[in-house]
Parts: sequence; structure tokens; C-alpha cells
Amino acid sequence: MASNPKVEIITETDKCLPIVEHLAKCDFIALDAEGINLGKDGPLTLLQIGTMDDKVYLFDIETNTDLFRKGKLKDILQSDKPIKVIHSCAGDSAALYHQFGIKLKNVFDTQVANCIIEENKGRRLPTALKLSDVCQMYSDKAKPLDQKDIFKVKLKKEDGELWARRPLTAEMIEYASNDVTALIPTVYLNQKRILEENKLLTNYKERVQDEINYHIDEAASQRRRTRVDGIVESVLKDIEKKYEKDKRFQDITDEDEIKAIQNARYVPEVMSPFISQLKRESIKTRLKELSDQLSTEGKGFLPKGQSYGYLWAYQHLPDKDIQEEAKRLKKALETIFLADMVHKYRRTTQIYVLTQYEKDALRNIRPRSKNDKNIDPVHLSLYWQMLEADIDFEIKRLDISGRSYKIPEGKYKRLKYNCSNNVPDRIQTKAKRHIVNLDKTFGKGKYSA
Repeated sequence: MASNPKVEIITETDKCLPIVEHLAKCDFIALDAEGINLGKDGPLTLLQIGTMDDKVYLFDIETNTDLFRKGKLKDILQSDKPIKVIHSCAGDSAALYHQFGIKLKNVFDTQVANCIIEENKGRRLPTALKLSDVCQMYSDKAKPLDQKDIFKVKLKKEDGELWARRPLTAEMIEYASNDVTALIPTVYLNQKRILEENKLLTNYKERVQDEINYHIDEAASQRRRTRVDGIVESVLKDIEKKYEKDKRFQDITDEDEIKAIQNARYVPEVMSPFISQLKRESIKTRLKELSDQLSTEGKGFLPKGQSYGYLWAYQHLPDKDIQEEAKRLKKALETIFLADMVHKYRRTTQIYVLTQYEKDALRNIRPRSKNDKNIDPVHLSLYWQMLEADIDFEIKRLDISGRSYKIPEGKYKRLKYNCSNNVPDRIQTKAKRHIVNLDKTFGKGKYSA
């Protein structure tokens, strides 16, 4: 049991039912979730709900998934009442929908609210803020956990499956509880008042709905991309008019202009020479910042959540300096990520709990045999799992696409290699099956990547 009398851990269905009945009578509640690389595939293991009187309920989903259905927790999450106050709901929404068939309803997203409010003040590309920053902006009292960043180090460097461990430690309970107690009532009420006073609720509700559906409905994610791309293009046009052509990226101080240049896709063929130059300078600045961080932190480097896939893209840009620096940094990061994974995970860890940047690092270990002794057993287990998942994906894609199916030549050669005795039997069998299916679709030996 939690030592804090205002925090209650729920593991039993019978205990869950009266609590849900009580929560259903609230006008609004604060909601958050924890899990392992939480998202569409990353398992949701804990759901936190906070109330106006600072009471926090920790629903232990890892111990009892029946809390959602038999405990009626699903009903309240999909109901019009109460309002669910969440900070950045897309990841939680994806996990609830794809893992438990739950579609969140009547959400108040404090991150979206802040973006809308900032846009109304004139910002064009406002930054998505951390919970602690939003709390500081809209409340004098709300103070997220001071040790939160320290706790994140443990998650990213030492124990990637921490949120599946039971029993919950006092540190885990404090961390999980704090995010929901920080949001209500002050942050929520202040943001809601500002939205109402400025007649922003209609636009806000549409944006929140897209946030809920971002990892559920491709149309919602496409709307966001289209909206942001349109703003970026507009800001870039204004930059062209505003500055002399000798202006350097480092000398630009407007946050929206900086963000627009950073977000712009680098396509020299369609960009003006001026914007193309600013974009190159922004890339070099980004690489220098990452290099400085690596120099300062060394093996203690703490990833910020992104995939670092941009380094792969930068390796193929025409600028030789960018290419070489991107390759150097990519290799340095992969070394750190692989070293961390030995501490964070076990041989029994499932591949879907890994972050994208960890999967990217794994792809380069390339074992020479199914039991390659030169590769750490943790890496080897995860690598073969990832390879099997890749083939499963391709099999499914062929089934859906039929004769319009295509894979790059490199992947096709790798598929042929996976039919050899150098890979585990399960992967070998699936690779051979995929080749057979390609022959059935395109004619024996006629498929060309």
C-alpha cells in the first residue's frame, strides 16, 4: 500500500467498482498513464487519476487488466462526464485504444490549450512545453516532482522495464501521483478561463480531438502535418522578405522563424538559395549542439526522446561536412545506446518495448550466425526479435498490397540472406514463406525490387 494516505493503489476489480462510481460524479479529474515506452505498442501498466481534493488513485493495470472492463474503468474513460484533464494525451490515447480498445472522450489537454493560447497571442509555431513549464505558467501552487528528471535517468539508462516491476516502490508512487495532482484545479481552470474569454474553445476542441486520434486515425495525423507544413511555408516566405540575403541562421532570434527553418524539409532543388543556406546552417547548429552534449555527458548521455533518425538522413545530404559529422555522431550514439541496453533490458525483453533510436542502433550489429559469440546475448535476442517483426510486417504488407508491393533492393537482398542457416529457424521459415508468396504474386523468380 502507498504510505501517502491520499494515494490509493487499486489492484482488485471489486475495489475498483465503487471508486469508478465515485469518480463518475466528479465534474473533472486529472488523468495520466505510465508504461514501458508507452504508446501504440509500448505496454500501459499503470493508470493514474487525481481528484479535486488531491486524492490519487493508481490503477495497477500490470497486475489486473480486468480493471478496465470488469472494474468499469473503461466506461468512465469513454464517457462524457467527467472531463479528463491530461497533459499531451496522444501517447496515452494510443496505448488505451490499441491495447484495450478504449477511445478517450471529453479530454482537456493542457499542452494543446497552451499552444492555442500562445497562437492567439501571435505565436505561429509555439513550442510543446513540458508539464512542469505549463504548471509554472498557469499556477503559482502546482509544482511537479523535483526529482522527475533524476527518475527519468533511471528509466533511460538503467531500467527500461521499470514500470512493469511490482510491487510499486515509494519513488514510483510519488512520480506517478505527482503529474495528476499538479494539473487540477488551478492549471485547468486558468487555461479554460483564457480559452473562453478569447472565444477559442471551438478551435481548441477540434485540435484536442486530433490529438486523441493522432496515433489512431491517419486523417488526424495528416491534418496536423498539413497545418504545420502550411505555417512553416508561410514563415519561410516572410523570412525571404524580411532579411537581407547575407543573414545567418545564428543571428535569427525570432523563435517561430528558428522553428520554421528547423522544421523545413531540406530540398535544395525547390528551396531558394537563401532558405537553403539557412537550412544548412540550422543543420550544422543542430549537429554541434548534439556534439557538445555528447562531449559534456559522455557515456552518461541522456536521450531526449527523439529517434535520431535525422542523422541517417543527414548522411545523405550533398554537404560533405554535414555527411561526415552526421556519420560520426550516429556511430557515437549507437555505441552509447547499445551499452545502455545491456543494463536496461534482459534476454527475455520483448522488442516492442524498445524506443525507435534503440531499434535503429540494433540494426547495425549484423550477427554472422544465429548464436554469434561476439555479440552480447541481450543484443542478439533483441536483434532476432526485431528481424522477425520486420519480416512479419513485410508479409502483411504484401498481403494487403498485392502486385503494387515494393521493397528496396537492400531489404530484398537481406530477405534472401534470411533464408540461410545463419539465422534462427523461425526467421528462416518466415523469410522462405515470404519469397514463396512473392513468387505466387509476381511469378517464380520474377520479383524485382
